[in-house]
Amino acid sequence: MADFVLSLTDAGLAAVRAASGTSKTVIATLGLTNTPFVPAPTLTALPGQFKQIAILSGVAPAPNVIHLTAYDQSAEVWDATGFGLFLDDGTLFGAYSGEETVLSKAGLAFALMAFDIAINADLVANISFGDTNFVWPPATEETRGIARLATQGEVDEGAEGQSIVTPLTLGNRLAAMAAAFNGAITASVSVLTASIAALTARKISAGGLATGGGDLSADRTITVTEASAAEITAGTAADKVVTPRRLGPITMALAQNGFIRFFGFQMVWGRFSATANDNTAVVFVQAFPTACFSVVASGGVSGGMDSKDNPPVVVASTITKTGFSVFSADDSNDVTCFIAVGW
Repeated sequence: MADFVLSLTDAGLAAVRAASGTSKTVIATLGLTNTPFVPAPTLTALPGQFKQIAILSGVAPAPNVIHLTAYDQSAEVWDATGFGLFLDDGTLFGAYSGEETVLSKAGLAFALMAFDIAINADLVANISFGDTNFVWPPATEETRGIARLATQGEVDEGAEGQSIVTPLTLGNRLAAMAAAFNGAITASVSVLTASIAALTARKISAGGLATGGGDLSADRTITVTEASAAEITAGTAADKVVTPRRLGPITMALAQNGFIRFFGFQMVWGRFSATANDNTAVVFVQAFPTACFSVVASGGVSGGMDSKDNPPVVVASTITKTGFSVFSADDSNDVTCFIAVGW
C-alpha cells in the first residue's frame, strides 16, 4: 500500500466545491496510463490512458486523504506509472504521474488495488466513494483498517505510534522491564539490608541512675527508678531518684506569721503579744494535719528582762494541732516569738 499525492484538475476542483453534504461528488472510475506526463490542473483527459477500472469502494481516513479499492478481474497484463480519477459524469478529478511503476497486474491473477491518495486540499468531506464497508484504509484511532505490526526494537524504543504491538513483543518488553526492575530492587534490598545490619549493631547504653539499653535488634527501654518515701527517709538508696511527687506537695507562706510543709514535715512560726500576768492563746496560721510535736517561745519587755519578772512560757499541756497557750508573769505585755514543728 503506497501513498500518492494527487494533483486536482480545475474541473475536478470546481465539481467538488459545488457539491454539498446531501449531493456529494462521486469518484467512479480509475484510469491507468504508462505514459509520463505533467499533471497540470488544465487536464481534461488522462494522457496515454490504456485502461479504466470501476472504483469498488472508498473511505476518507483524514480530511485530505482518500482510500480507494478497485478490482481488475481480466486476464490482461499491464504496468502503470500514472493514473487518474474520474467522476461519475466523466470529469477528470485528478491525476498522478511518476517515473516508476506504481500499479501492475499479472495475467493469471486478478488485481485487487487498495491505495491511499493525499489530496492537496481539504475537500474529502464533499466526496462520496460508493460502498464504504469493503475497504482496507490505513488504521487510525478513528478508522478501522490495515496496520503494520511493530518490531521488537520499535516496541522497546516506544517512539513509533502508527504500528500495532503484539502480545509477543509486549511480553518481551515487559519481561525486560521486570528483569531491570527486579535487579534494581535486589540491589536496593542489599543496600538496605547492610544498612539495617549496621544500625542494629549500634548500642544504647544507660548511664548514671538509668538502667537498661542494648543493641537495636529489639526494642529497648531506659529506666530511671523513683525512690519511695521510705527510701528517701532512710537515705540508703543510691541508685534511685527523688521526685517532686515524693517530696510534695511543698506548700508555704513566707511571712512574719507563716509556715512551710514538705515531705510530711511542717514548721510554723510567728509573733504574738503575751498578756501581762495571764494566759494567752495562740492560733497557728496553718494547722498541723496530724500533730504538733513541740513549740518554743521567747520574749520580754522592751529593753530586757527584770530579775523580779518572769517572761512568757509555753504551757505544754495546751499544745494541739491548731495552736497553744503561754503564761506570762511579767507585769507588762510582751511581744513574743515562737517556732512549732510537727506533721
